[in-house]
Amino acid sequence: MNNPLHDLIPHRKPMLLLNKVIAVADDSSSSEITISPSSSFFSAGRGVPSWIGIEYMGQTAALIAGYQRINGTVAPHVGMLLGTRKYEALVPWFCENDVLVVTCTEIATVGEQLATFMCEIHNKKSGVCCARAKLSVFRKPLN
Repeated sequence: MNNPLHDLIPHRKPMLLLNKVIAVADDSSSSEITISPSSSFFSAGRGVPSWIGIEYMGQTAALIAGYQRINGTVAPHVGMLLGTRKYEALVPWFCENDVLVVTCTEIATVGEQLATFMCEIHNKKSGVCCARAKLSVFRKPLN
């Protein structure tokens, strides 16, 4: 893969919010985001609001689908976030110079169209959990 992000998910700047893929497998993925003034949704003196963590999680979940697509275990599709259960933001902002590690595990699928993921965001330096949620995703076939 040239750029794993570009190979695995269709997102591009300014809506590609992940900086790098740490790991990806059939049922799990992790990514890294460095918060800086060039980050989408950055507010000077504050950082990025923690509710953007839902999108960090969604894009990290999408890495799994991209990996599955490349390996032929799922058909090409568009993933749509159906819902977020119990999004718990433990910080109000992701601060400038924070390095975040987003982890995502696929915990359930219903056929080929519905998937559920458990996700967490940790501060890489401190190891502290900043946010967690369960995401439900609908996979709309491209056919």
